[in-house]
Amino acid sequence: MVSKQQLFKEVSNELGWTQADVQRAVGEYGDVSTKEEVYACCMRYAGPELKKRNYERAAQKRINTQSKETINNLVDQLTSITFFYQNQLVPTLRATIAEQAGNIKELLRGRKSGSE
Repeated sequence: MVSKQQLFKEVSNELGWTQADVQRAVGEYGDVSTKEEVYACCMRYAGPELKKRNYERAAQKRINTQSKETINNLVDQLTSITFFYQNQLVPTLRATIAEQAGNIKELLRGRKSGSE
């Protein structure tokens, strides 16, 4: 006698289902001991229950895809902002600070020479 797991594996391979779907079909309709009984459970399960399950799986994939797209968009925005700060804002600020430091030095030299 073949084990239930072996029956599930054989039927899932033949139908192109996952073993989990075959187990759900059998669990939904009772205990089985032959391949024919597993097929019978799968045929009953293949109606509204499988349609509902496939719809739920498709919704999960859609949400997962949308989440990935959102994450990728946020990463792109963050990268763009980072490059802006690194390549434009920081060098401009450094130049402005250096220029202001030079102006302050000139002002301080003018005060020193004026106070002497």
